[in-house]
Amino acid sequence: MRAATSPGMVLAGFWRRVLAQFIDVLWTLPLSLAMGLAGSLLRGGEEAPVLSELLQNLILALVVLIFWAGRQATPGKWVLGLRIVAAEDGGQVPIGRLVARYLGYIVSGLPFGLGFFWMLWDPRRQCWHDKLARTLVVRDLAPGEVPPGPSTVRFG
Repeated sequence: MRAATSPGMVLAGFWRRVLAQFIDVLWTLPLSLAMGLAGSLLRGGEEAPVLSELLQNLILALVVLIFWAGRQATPGKWVLGLRIVAAEDGGQVPIGRLVARYLGYIVSGLPFGLGFFWMLWDPRRQCWHDKLARTLVVRDLAPGEVPPGPSTVRFG
């Protein structure tokens, strides 16, 4: 059986995804610093226990997951017209798979970030965390925009 294609979507390119990640760092860094400062003030300036850092990371993960579940994108992806979709049909990704995708960032980053660079060789431009969660990162084409050849999305 042949996989269906979507003429209205193309696979997101490496540099667009890198730029989206950079934009996300720009808004998450102040959020993280604000949470750290608030925690420090609440502790009277004492060093943060491991549980406090874990809670901060959990809050940040929840914020990202809320964006992914609600908009199919973080602000960085949204600004650049990118979305996270289910690899099998281009639809909304179930929350369990979004959690797996987020945790998959650890897997992608462990061997010197190889899992993030994997999309450069992958025919569906999937990083390891995308493969783990069965997701694709796509860009919707503007009306009348011609898809740039091999980056047309294939589902299935």
